[in-house]
Amino acid sequence: MKFETQIHLKLGTETPTDDFAFHSHKMPLRLLCVHGWGTSEKVSGLIGDLQRDNTVTFHFLEGEVDSDAGPGIAGYYDGPYYSYCRIPRAFSAEDDGSEILEAYNLLYETNALHGPFDGVLGFSHGGTLAAGLLIHPAKMLPQEPPLVRCAIFVNSLPPFRMHPGEYPVVDKGLEGYIKIPCVNVAGAKDPLFPCSLALHRICDPQSSPFVVHEKGHDIPTDRKNVAILAHAVRRLSMKMSGMCRCHCRNGLDQ
Repeated sequence: MKFETQIHLKLGTETPTDDFAFHSHKMPLRLLCVHGWGTSEKVSGLIGDLQRDNTVTFHFLEGEVDSDAGPGIAGYYDGPYYSYCRIPRAFSAEDDGSEILEAYNLLYETNALHGPFDGVLGFSHGGTLAAGLLIHPAKMLPQEPPLVRCAIFVNSLPPFRMHPGEYPVVDKGLEGYIKIPCVNVAGAKDPLFPCSLALHRICDPQSSPFVVHEKGHDIPTDRKNVAILAHAVRRLSMKMSGMCRCHCRNGLDQ
């Protein structure tokens, strides 16, 4: 396809459990991973934990646009750094949206070549891109199913614009378009925490837990916080597995 022109799981409120017995014999979720602004495809503290019990398999998509390191990245992750389009989007008339549409098409092409994927995992700008990938076609082609069945947004913003040096301004009219199960993750010390909360609020409140880790605008690598995030993803995996079984049974009954 080409484009033309509240449930809260916070630290200390629930203890993660080891779901190895459940996942070790289940098909893993296939996730398309979309990295953040100026980070590389290798950024994820969740990979080892989720792969050890076959919860998830990851396909990493590297951005194609040379970029400076994004917020909180310089000095923490090594370069080179890439993005999927030049960001942030501006309010000026020169920003016609063509670059973001090219980025959406890159995700569609990746799905055609390497998919289908069960879900998408986006960090920071990658989560913004993933959210837009769900919202834009739902507006333009509401009869078409979404590209994926679930999404994980880590320290992500909804689609936004901003003036240089100012705080992001979330686009209007985003409500009601993300209807698939999601996990929204935010850092308690992230200055963009309100934006992560704004993204959570435009997702389906009945199927989208909001998970808060202790860190800032990064993916935690310490055992405690990784366990919290991994548990939320495992719960999503179990939910999607149950939905798949129900769908299969309904198909057999017809």
